Order: sequence, then structure tokens, then C-alpha cells
Amino acid sequence: MFVTMKDDLIKFSKTHPLYYVCSFIYYIMASRMLGGAEGFIIAAIFYAISLFIVFSPLGEKLIRAIERVRKIETQQEKEYLLPLFDEVYKQAKQRNPELGKIELCIIDKMTVNACAIGKSTVAVTKEAIDTFSADELKSIIAHEIAHILYGDTIASLYTTVGNGLFAFFVIILRTFLAVFDFVQALYNRPGSERLFIIVIRFIVDCMIFSLMFLMKVAISIGSRKNEFRADRYAFELGYGQKLKETLYILEKLKLGDGTVIQAMTASHPRITARIEQLENMLERKPMQGNPWALN
Repeated sequence: MFVTMKDDLIKFSKTHPLYYVCSFIYYIMASRMLGGAEGFIIAAIFYAISLFIVFSPLGEKLIRAIERVRKIETQQEKEYLLPLFDEVYKQAKQRNPELGKIELCIIDKMTVNACAIGKSTVAVTKEAIDTFSADELKSIIAHEIAHILYGDTIASLYTTVGNGLFAFFVIILRTFLAVFDFVQALYNRPGSERLFIIVIRFIVDCMIFSLMFLMKVAISIGSRKNEFRADRYAFELGYGQKLKETLYILEKLKLGDGTVIQAMTASHPRITARIEQLENMLERKPMQGNPWALN
């Protein structure tokens, strides 16, 4: 397991270097928030634990449990879904022999969605199975396999599990230390000095959280690029036309645009921008405008 984890770390560092840069900055800020040499050591220990979970099978199992992902169980599910998956997987494996074993699973939710998790899971919701045709489901599977092939799913685990667990720990401990410092200052320092310390710490915390937000925006931009790349992969496997039709259905189901902040931190680009890319590829035309547009 440790050899595989090492290989995954090396591959991830080559394909997603931005995550390491952001995480290094994030670690430095978090350790400073905790304060002193002890803060660096404590942050390092908990960050190492978080990354171990990400690059071990535990991270994938954790997300599968949270999303309530289950295996294909009924005879009807097996007869309908497995042939679709096997067809796409064989094509992807032929094109990319390095692709590992992947399992198609189901999420019992009545929302139209699909996702790839870790290194070996592609999951589609019940509503997606009911909404899309067999060929459209194949195009979705091809798109999700691309995320696993390019390591985008590990990047997602890195952000949600690794940084998420670490952030939870830092916020809890930081809150405890802030309350402790406030109580201590309340009884041991003059009023003007207490106010000055509180204001300075508040400003520093605001600056830190602002920088964290900017890093989230940077990572979200990379995530949106990954969606275009996964669409291109589905196109190259021969599912471009059906994926385009799938995206047109999703566009009709779309509930509207969110806020500017939501757009800046969105993991997916606008559906219409994805459709444009596919239409241009199908027509062999160069992409017009900005392909990394916000959702």
C-alpha cells in the first residue's frame, strides 16, 4: 500500500502542482494561527494524518460512505448498467492501458448527477439513470473515467478530505486558543492593551481567511479546466455527440445562476461553455471566447 501511495504522491505532484503550492501556504498560515513552535509541529502532525487518509484507500471509502454510494445489486441494474460500463471501460483501457480497475456504483438520490471518487469508483444517481438514455449514460461514464485517469479525483479528495479535515482541526483549536487568550487578557492586561490585541488578531485572522479564499478560487479555476479536459476525453472515445445531448438536458434542468462568489468558487464551468467546446470539436472548429468561463 505504501509503495502505491508513494507513486500516487509523485504522479499527483507532477499533474497538480498548484495543490501543493496552495497547501504549503495553507499550512504556514494555519501553523501561524496556532502560534509558536508548537503550532508548526501540531499542524504538521495533523496535516500528515490528513494526507495519509487522502492517498490511502481510506479517503475513497470515506467519501463513498458520506455520499452513500452502493454497489450495483439488483439483476435489473446489472443487466442494464454493466454492459454500458464495460463497453466504455474497454475503450478507455485500450486507449490508456495504465488505467486501473474501476467499479460502477449507484447513489440512491433523486437528483441528476454523476461523480468519480478516488482511483476506482464511478457513481451515477438513480435519477440520472432514469433521465438519460443508454448512450447518454455511456458519455457520462466516459467523462467520469477521464477524471480518474487524469488524477482529478485525487485532487478532489486532497481538497475535501485532506484540507477539509485539517481546516476543521485548525478552526476548532484556533477558536479554543482565541477564547483562552481573550479570558487571559481580560484579567491580566489593561483595557486599552486588551482592545489593541483583540483588534490586531482580528485583522490578522481576516487576512488569513481572505488568502485562503483566494487559494480556493485558484483551485476552482483548475477544477473547471479539468471538466473541459474530461469532456475532450469523452469526445476522443467517440461519445462527443451524446455528451453534447446530455449537457443540453442538464442545461434545461439547471435552476439558475448563483452568486458571484459561488461562480468564483464553482468546481464546474458553465454548461453552455462545455456545450460550445463539444460543438466546436464535432464541427472541427477552433474554440471561441474563454473556455474557462465561470459557472
